[in-house]
Amino acid sequence: MKSPYYRTFIGLPLKVQTSFLQARRRLMKILKEERISWTDPEKYHVTLRFLGDTESADIQRIGNALQDGIGNPRQMELAVTGLDSFGPRKRPRVIWAGFEESDFFEGLKLEVDRSLALCGIPIVEEEVFRAHLTLGRVRSLSYLEAYYLTIEEMSKHFEGSVLFNRLVFFRSILGPRVPEYHVIREIPFSP
Repeated sequence: MKSPYYRTFIGLPLKVQTSFLQARRRLMKILKEERISWTDPEKYHVTLRFLGDTESADIQRIGNALQDGIGNPRQMELAVTGLDSFGPRKRPRVIWAGFEESDFFEGLKLEVDRSLALCGIPIVEEEVFRAHLTLGRVRSLSYLEAYYLTIEEMSKHFEGSVLFNRLVFFRSILGPRVPEYHVIREIPFSP
């Protein structure tokens, strides 16, 4: 039986430079004894809004609202600004890379939220939005201090720039190991 819900989110897919991938491999090697689920670089994105379970009957309407509401943003190339962690100091949850400060993300998030509000999906008052690229999800750590020293030391190796050239309304299908992402609607940006 087909589910009446899709697990969805709106994000900005991206590709990183070779130097970034080399730093990622080095980080993974250093932290190989820790339980961390590493994100596949082919699935790298910045999430602007996670919708979760979305009625399949609403998918087309949401896609149309995004298409109409996003306007015509220009492509943006932004510098990567190193690594950090989300979560309590004693139990970090996510290793992430950030980007240079820009109104680019805030503006797009505002347009996404407004478009969704027109579909009856309320704006969620949440923590301060921080555009980031999730590198890995921390399951458990054996050596907490060594983890933080590694993040601090490796931060300077995560550099380069990233091109953001489209917004995508994704369907996420959870699997036994990693989620699958399927494009529902893609909105290209102007060059």
